[in-house]
Amino acid sequence: MSSLPWSLLPGCGPRVCLVDLAVFKPPQEWKLDQAAVDKFWRDTQRYRTEDVDFCNRIQLSSGLSRDRTYLPPWINPQHCGNDPQTDLNSAQAEARLAMTGAVQALLDKTGLHPRDIDILVTTCSIYCPTPSLASLLVNAFGMRPDVQSYSLGGMGCANGVVAVNLLADLLKARPNCNALFVTIEATTPAFYRGNERPRLVTNMLFRTGAAAVLLSNKPRLAARAKYALRQCVRVHTGASAEAYGAIHYSPDASGLNGIFLGKNVVAEASRGLALALRRVAPHVLTWGQLAEAVAAEVRGRMGRGRGGNREASGGGKEGRGGEGEGKLAPPAAAMEARAGGTLPAPTSSSSKAPSGGVSPPPRRSPSSSSSSSPSYRPNFQQSTVRHFLLHAGGAKVLDGLGEALQLDEGRLGPSRAVLRDYGNVSSSSTWYALAHVETEAGVRAGERLMQVGVGSGMKSGVNVWQALRDVREVHPAWAHLLSPEQQQRLGRQVDVSHALRHMMGRLMLALALAALAIALGAAAERAGMGAWWA
Repeated sequence: MSSLPWSLLPGCGPRVCLVDLAVFKPPQEWKLDQAAVDKFWRDTQRYRTEDVDFCNRIQLSSGLSRDRTYLPPWINPQHCGNDPQTDLNSAQAEARLAMTGAVQALLDKTGLHPRDIDILVTTCSIYCPTPSLASLLVNAFGMRPDVQSYSLGGMGCANGVVAVNLLADLLKARPNCNALFVTIEATTPAFYRGNERPRLVTNMLFRTGAAAVLLSNKPRLAARAKYALRQCVRVHTGASAEAYGAIHYSPDASGLNGIFLGKNVVAEASRGLALALRRVAPHVLTWGQLAEAVAAEVRGRMGRGRGGNREASGGGKEGRGGEGEGKLAPPAAAMEARAGGTLPAPTSSSSKAPSGGVSPPPRRSPSSSSSSSPSYRPNFQQSTVRHFLLHAGGAKVLDGLGEALQLDEGRLGPSRAVLRDYGNVSSSSTWYALAHVETEAGVRAGERLMQVGVGSGMKSGVNVWQALRDVREVHPAWAHLLSPEQQQRLGRQVDVSHALRHMMGRLMLALALAALAIALGAAAERAGMGAWWA
């Protein structure tokens, strides 16, 4: 039995651990004062009055603070006026500062040298230079010639979550390795210089941010690791034309590039998220919730069976290809209901979006249920997950995620704080949320965290992490939430002494048991020899 290859069994392979992370805090001079920008636009007539009013409405409903978020000076109107610099050199300057800042902070925290990195993965959706962003970091930090590097582009906001799947696979294939994951969305090349409203929305939402995350399967780092990866789910619904075209970076009628947000963004994102949640739910729901889900499924099947018999005898509009609601496939609606209950349904193309192209999640009417027995709606707040790290794409996106997962404002707090203080930082947003949780509330050993990302494609990802020890530290990006006394008490260094004591205790216990086994074996052998001799 000792020779059984445990790594071949599900969940028994080399453990992927999150050792530590760092998020970039932009320089103070990069702060954006939206009131001053509004006044500047009106005074210089950069935009028409109605366009300025539109941008102001978007900002007020976005969840972003009017004076806390950051933009680099070459696209910040307070610095560049009406002449934003969106060239490649400016984009590289932003990316280099943000990425190296996050990576250096991580190296300082962990005490690792750049040459200790075995795998490097970077992700940025819009800015994909040559040489790559991974090469930029290899050059900036002097990493080893054999570092296994990948640079991912065009994958949108979801990739801060989705790419963990790739990193986990790489670590499972290479034992005893450190993997560095760096996320960023350079706002400079994504800045829209035109006047088309669906593209102006992105200027009001996206802000500068970056995160560096150290993952490892090295046994010697086990005592220092914060979290272990328990589940990793990714879903891509891009086979659908509606999902594929919901978000895209493209030119407007005047040839000016910008990120286009369609009216169906929330609806299409929630379709993919429903599939991801359905796959992860069995791993995080309580036994009671799972029993309720099974009972609801049985009742639903029985109800559908009775309904099918009635339809066979009397006919139905759906069976004849009726209009409107009949066009929605019942299995898709059932999947959404089982996975998240109130996940938004797609809106019609004629519905209007009050937020410049992003429609709010419509509420499902009770009459739309095809069965008299409603499908089970898992309440993730009552599951085994304690902390939720949701992509802060906008206030309405968070509202939709909160409704789908049935979370209260306390669970949504970290993601709303990210949106308020840093804006939509794309693939980095969930890592900012994790840094917020570690700073303000802390994480206790054994608690689970659910990381949820959605983005263009459409892609959805859900990761479940479990804390290996108590975690509480002050991340510089969130130090402003604490009093000076709290900052001094917590400090910025990770205290791993209790984890080391725990491992030493386990080692001493193992040695004591081994010594006892040897002693008992020797005593038995002596007794056996004595009996034979007699």
